[in-house]
Amino acid sequence: MKFKFLLFILIFFSIKLFPQIVITVPEFPTEDDSITIYFDATQPGAEELLNYTGTLYAHTGVSSTAGIWQHVIGHWGNNTEQPALIRDSSNHYHLNIGYPREFYNVTDPSEHIQALDFVFRSADATHQTRPDIFVDVYEPGLNLIINSPEVDLEYGNPLRSPAFCNPNDTINISITCVEIGTLTSSIKLYIDGNLTAQSGSNELSYQFFASNYTVGARMVTVVASDTSDITDTVAFAIMINPPVTELPLPAGNVHGINYTGSSSVTLALYAPYKEFVYVIGDFNDWKVDTSYYMYKDEVTPDSVIWWYTINNLTPGEEYSFQYLVDGKIRIGDPYTEKVLDPDNDPYISDTTYPDLKPYPYGKTSQIVSEFQTDQQPYQWQITNFEKPQKTDLIIYELLVRDFTSTHNYKTLKDTLGYLKRLGINAVELMPVMEFEGNESWGYNPSFHNALDNTTDQRMILRIL
Repeated sequence: MKFKFLLFILIFFSIKLFPQIVITVPEFPTEDDSITIYFDATQPGAEELLNYTGTLYAHTGVSSTAGIWQHVIGHWGNNTEQPALIRDSSNHYHLNIGYPREFYNVTDPSEHIQALDFVFRSADATHQTRPDIFVDVYEPGLNLIINSPEVDLEYGNPLRSPAFCNPNDTINISITCVEIGTLTSSIKLYIDGNLTAQSGSNELSYQFFASNYTVGARMVTVVASDTSDITDTVAFAIMINPPVTELPLPAGNVHGINYTGSSSVTLALYAPYKEFVYVIGDFNDWKVDTSYYMYKDEVTPDSVIWWYTINNLTPGEEYSFQYLVDGKIRIGDPYTEKVLDPDNDPYISDTTYPDLKPYPYGKTSQIVSEFQTDQQPYQWQITNFEKPQKTDLIIYELLVRDFTSTHNYKTLKDTLGYLKRLGINAVELMPVMEFEGNESWGYNPSFHNALDNTTDQRMILRIL
């Protein structure tokens, strides 16, 4: 009992010294360890749960593929299925995971857990942590950790999430090698294939002077070896930004997606008080590239448009894209007419939306926007339609989700005869723009010009 009390004191003393929303015991867990998660609701990301007096629950799963939730326990908001946290003190809790393969029922021996995934929520599921919390699970042996610069290694290629700097900046590169059952012999750091620094301990620090290199991407590779010559390697990129070019947005273009030809678009993003913006998407394999560095049109400091023209597109092909703002914010175009949602699109059936373009999993995150050049206008079958006078309207307000079991506009079209027999001569659709989630009344729009993917967009255009 004394040992447990001492452990409790040490754990929360660590939280005060090194504030984090969660910590683990052991500090660097493997999938073969018995793991306890400690949650601190005073940290950023937990504001909605600060001073909450009820029971907290964990919406939790694992990732064997970076960033993708798997083996989720129970269903969101179901307190009988999802694990409850144990309160240790005001705003401090813990959850006993134990052996994660057993806790999450990961039975396939070829599947290995890379992270434990969490959203902590209130008992009524109206308050939660934001964003999702991912706790790394390490492999036995050497594990290289990049303390700085801040980069994401989950996108499959270093150029999809590099660190950014200007030509005269200095970046501190700090590497730690975590040893699980082994001892570090050396750490070597290579820049563009050239050995630049090395250390004989489990830590390495190096000052990267951007002025020594040309503008563009510099590839950094770190190799750690243990006393048995077993190695671990991690690679990331440092992008030295070119100077921002100030150019006025070409005449005739507006905010959003401008189709300038059958194989070209001009993208224009209103974003004042930002330092730089890149366009990433299918056309450059979601890699940051100075060839897609946006121009700046600044009328006043609070009226800034970032724009770029993309050429040599395949006519009629559907492209996904985002803006990468200041190297940190990934956003779709606010004026896009279609989005792909990584969290909700997988639950849309082929019947509701046939041939929905797949989300670029593993290459980016967050909602992405779409454009398609050379679109062919719809050929109206009825060209002499006359709408009723306002005084003669008999309006049926309709929520497609509740009106048809299939939740799509094809079924609604097939049911218009029923409404006509009722004497209805006008249908008022409840909001149809993109909203958060897949089921809603539509009054929580996220992209106002985009039709929600829970209906086949091609069909709604024909009805309206």
